[in-house]
Amino acid sequence: MKIYLSLGSNLGDRLKNIERALSLLGSGGCRIIKRSGVYETVPLYYLEQPSFFNLAAVCETALSPGELISLISRIEKSLKRRRLFKNGPRTADIDILFYGNKIINLPDLQIPHPRLAEREFVLAPLSEISPNLRHPVSGFSPAKMLSSLKDRGEVQRLPETYCELEAWLKKLPPPAAQKHYSLEGIKSSLSRLGNPQKLMGKVLHMAGSTGKTSSACMSASALWAGGYKTGLYTSPHIYGPRERIRINGRKISEKDFLKCFLKVKSVSAGELSFFETVTAMAFLYFALKKTRFAVIEAGLGGGLDATNAADGAVAAITSISEEHIDLLGPNIKNIAEHKAGIIKKGAAVLIGVQTPPVATRVIERFVKAAGAKIHRPCENFLTAVRGIKDIFAGAGAFQLSNAVFALSAAKLAANKAGLKFHPNIAAKVLRRALPPGRFERFKLDGRIIVVDGAHNPEEIEALLKEFIGNPPVCVAAFMSDKALASLAVKLAGAASKLILTSSLSYRSANPKIIKKLLSPKMRRKVEVENSPMKALSAAIACAPEGGTVLVTGSLYLAGDILAGLKGLKAFHPREMLV
Repeated sequence: MKIYLSLGSNLGDRLKNIERALSLLGSGGCRIIKRSGVYETVPLYYLEQPSFFNLAAVCETALSPGELISLISRIEKSLKRRRLFKNGPRTADIDILFYGNKIINLPDLQIPHPRLAEREFVLAPLSEISPNLRHPVSGFSPAKMLSSLKDRGEVQRLPETYCELEAWLKKLPPPAAQKHYSLEGIKSSLSRLGNPQKLMGKVLHMAGSTGKTSSACMSASALWAGGYKTGLYTSPHIYGPRERIRINGRKISEKDFLKCFLKVKSVSAGELSFFETVTAMAFLYFALKKTRFAVIEAGLGGGLDATNAADGAVAAITSISEEHIDLLGPNIKNIAEHKAGIIKKGAAVLIGVQTPPVATRVIERFVKAAGAKIHRPCENFLTAVRGIKDIFAGAGAFQLSNAVFALSAAKLAANKAGLKFHPNIAAKVLRRALPPGRFERFKLDGRIIVVDGAHNPEEIEALLKEFIGNPPVCVAAFMSDKALASLAVKLAGAASKLILTSSLSYRSANPKIIKKLLSPKMRRKVEVENSPMKALSAAIACAPEGGTVLVTGSLYLAGDILAGLKGLKAFHPREMLV
């Protein structure tokens, strides 16, 4: 007899529960012929519970309806199904949708399922695997019943390929502030994953207002150059999300990215944000690959950032300046408290030489409370490491100080692990470890193009020092939460011409509004172009042959330009608040 079943779970490891149920059905006398993809469904009736995972399966069986019900009961019991109250969460839910063409109407068994025609989460997977199936009473197909539903859109098919996963991630909405800046959700999910953050080696946690991504990348390369398997987690990305998760410099594969996503998604009782999801994926991947070190860059702030679910043996804070004041502020002291929140008991704490005194005092207070030890970057690396200045020639002077910070952080991590650290070996790979969009230089149409994601006043000042006496034509876009007036004034003052545009990110500020923040005199050398690539073309047309075009103000703009030059469109997730 051909039968059709619906399987669901919204408690525990939801995918694992469904796979286990399918296996038990097969060994119990129901041969699985075909199964749908897995669909995520918002709960019905009692809404304060995790979403369901559902699929439909076609089976062949010789079991009678009564025997089938008994088998389902045994399977649900073996999966420790429990429902503490009506319509509450459960590990497994198996319904008989059709038993051949039979119509059964008993007090404890009704086939076809009486509420089939109103349930999108059943009809969607059923339409996928049996579009021509007919209801024995109405004669309608699953597709017909599905199209007749008035309220739809509460069901999403989980991705089965990497391309599908990128499309899924793009649709994730920005997180709510009260939910995003809390460790509750990610810690709960990590617990269900077996706490991988404790199984990925010594953690070097990197926070700071400027230079943290470059420093994190170079610290990781310094460690794996010494022969230690090292994971690296950074954000944001330039081209695609796999850039964020690396081991020994290599991006996570599409297969492993999808695998880790599905595992994290399966156990996440609440809905994690994009950043929380990818952070948990990175921790899981590093644990599975048994990294000796994990260099983890904080996303925003520190103490309440999702990355702080891991305990850093080294807490490295590159710098502290006024940024994200609506979330971390209103002043340097408050921002420093957020950054210093990554300091854990007994950690080695490294702070940048440019850290303001008021921020240093805050960090020292956290260090004392944690019984930690404070360190400064080892400036001796500038003379002790052979040729380090030559290595960074043309990379931007600021990268040399980032390199010193990175080597110091890596050395502290190695010391914490009781391992040797070889700075001269490490220095050879530092330049190649720099992430894209950081003082990236190339020639285009006879002009020198420099793309740098500097996005706060301190970074812009350091960047503009590279162009003293040679003012570039500048293309700029800023995120709406930045110091727009300050950034625009600095660039307009140093550039021969400033072309304002907007990134393709949902957080990008309106360039017309930014232009109005400038004085009338400055506005005379400022243009506005709506798209990044049009802005680049305009800048190239303005720059003389052999001249320089500087693209800056946002890593998202850097991604738009670098991807656009390859005929691609950068993927900007909605991972932060507007």
